[in-house]
Amino acid sequence: MEIWEGIAQLLETEPHGPAVQYEGSWWTWDDMRRIGDRMRAILDAADVGASEGVGLVLRQRPHSFGAYLGVLGGRRCAVMITPIQPDLAICADVRALRLRAVVADRQDWRRDGFREAVAAAGSIGIELTGDRTDPVRVVEGLETVGPEAHYPPAPNVGAAVLTSGTTGPPKRIAVSFDEFRGEFPENLWQRTRRGVAITAVPLVSIGGATSMVQSVWRGRAIALMERFDIWKWAELVLEHKPRHLGAPPAALRMLLDAKVPPEYLASGELFIAGSAPVDLATSDEFERVYGVLVVRRYGATEFLGNAMGFDLDALHLVKEKRGSVGTPRPGIKARIIDPASGDELPAGEIGVLQIDTPRRSADAPPGWITTNDLARRDEDGFYWIEGRADDVLIRGGFKVSADDVGAVLRDHPAVADAAVVGIPDPRLTQVPIAAVVLKPAQATSAQELMDWVRARKPAYYVPTKVVFVDEIPRNAMLKVVPGRVRDLVNALEAAEIPVGAPTS
Repeated sequence: MEIWEGIAQLLETEPHGPAVQYEGSWWTWDDMRRIGDRMRAILDAADVGASEGVGLVLRQRPHSFGAYLGVLGGRRCAVMITPIQPDLAICADVRALRLRAVVADRQDWRRDGFREAVAAAGSIGIELTGDRTDPVRVVEGLETVGPEAHYPPAPNVGAAVLTSGTTGPPKRIAVSFDEFRGEFPENLWQRTRRGVAITAVPLVSIGGATSMVQSVWRGRAIALMERFDIWKWAELVLEHKPRHLGAPPAALRMLLDAKVPPEYLASGELFIAGSAPVDLATSDEFERVYGVLVVRRYGATEFLGNAMGFDLDALHLVKEKRGSVGTPRPGIKARIIDPASGDELPAGEIGVLQIDTPRRSADAPPGWITTNDLARRDEDGFYWIEGRADDVLIRGGFKVSADDVGAVLRDHPAVADAAVVGIPDPRLTQVPIAAVVLKPAQATSAQELMDWVRARKPAYYVPTKVVFVDEIPRNAMLKVVPGRVRDLVNALEAAEIPVGAPTS
């Protein structure tokens, strides 16, 4: 069965069943059908055919889910456009893509320059109103496709999904309809076990795109939050009682700091952590407080999600292989190479991780995919992620892992969170700087934190600057954004605020 057939079957068989929970109310599959039908009518009338790219500015709202189903149901390609970017950036993205149609929330059509950017790209404008009875409208003045060259058709591609953009501008990965068919479960329509998927990642991400497809295959409702909020997430867990919990790894620390009562997570047996490194001390504390086992896994948009993890029959090894992301999934190969020579390294040595997987972008060549992650494996074939190759900075000829420095700072009793990045230095090539968030009612100084690092690491690990901030800049996946950390330091210096003093 193809995904568009699955969508049609679900909308026909369960029109009044729950589809999306949002802000305390439920939208039905019939609400989703109404959105999709109206969108398809507009696109058909404009001669936007199968395989054509349709831009989707997806917010964490029910009508975004309906729009996605409408695009896939018409066998078109959903080109993801993240709303979590400045007005100038989203307008530049729309102009560069030159899509035949752009679908966006009413909120985004009011952004500075957005309508003009869609017009300049020659795209039809489609507005998601948020009204269940009149959910989709054509934007006045943007009713027809312009004559300009457009985004090339993408045969058999269901979605073009954004990477996180943590280390540079996001790029789009093509996900084929064949991959979406691969999400088809053997227990299709097994109603008694479908539950509710609590979506803690952006719908424009690979996790969001695939979880929406899984919801179709399983007839499973999803619960959406406008933005990730630790208390709202915990309340949804308390309400729906999932056994397997999933959220960005930063949620572990957020739950502990917020002192969410253990009974909120009482249904949980596993907390599956992916998308970013997990601090071992934090995961140990989380397991003590909540009695939920933290299970790491490894994946990336470039290979369409999860590539390594612990199978259910290997969970007894999680403690023995403390900190490991598990073993490669069936059909996936992994190896560690020397970044200079490209030679494969033996067990125990740290190098650059490569993955060879049948799950990859539809336009990617076969063979090994070189990641930006440093890793090692043991003799049993279990892997550990040891940081990022682009996280290592060279200070006077010495290699410094920014992640290691950040971990040391987070061990300080007054520190709630920290991020470390490198900045250019004319004498030493690069030096580390740190942004630090203090715990409530705690105080320390930049010098004390530098001395803390100096007592635990070689001198070249010590940050040259420490900035106290209200929060660490993170993207929608709660990953640290290094460029914005650097901008914080620059802004404080420009404002002549001492970089070693709290900002509030």
